[in-house]
Amino acid sequence: MDKIISVVFASLIAASSFAASAETFERVELDKDRTSVQYAGPIKSITKSLEGYRWLGQTKDMNGGVVFEPHVNNSFGKNDTETGGAIMVKATYYLYDKPVKEALMIARQSEIPGFVEFYGYESRELQLHIRMVSNDTFQAFGSVDQYRTPEKIMTYKKVEKFNESNYKDQLESVEESGMWF
Repeated sequence: MDKIISVVFASLIAASSFAASAETFERVELDKDRTSVQYAGPIKSITKSLEGYRWLGQTKDMNGGVVFEPHVNNSFGKNDTETGGAIMVKATYYLYDKPVKEALMIARQSEIPGFVEFYGYESRELQLHIRMVSNDTFQAFGSVDQYRTPEKIMTYKKVEKFNESNYKDQLESVEESGMWF
């Protein structure tokens, strides 16, 4: 009898963890020209939770992460400017412990409730839809169309420092390679 109870209990635990990982999200239609000001409360809550920390991706394919910093938008509140209604952050992306890309991003309400969308000021194709799971974890996906695919949802954890590359500076200097002209 104890074995049956153990099996049933283990099955329930497995089923509940599967249900949690197979979370589904809904999409709502929002104005494509919405601004940060309209949803400033939830946006500022998430940006304040993210800013100033190192966030490391938690998949086996990710060897880097991102750091978000506040960006002072001097045009904020000026309706006659392009960025007048925009809450902005600077995102620095890392591969291992080396910065590889810096982007100024605008935050606005995502079409997926509970998420905030960050998109590149220079390039709208650069997107991250983020929600805080806990004080030290956030989930994200790269475009509004990826919310239906659980494998596309990335998890980031707060870390003290990023991993160092195993291939630390294997390139030779000009003198070492003999390519000096």
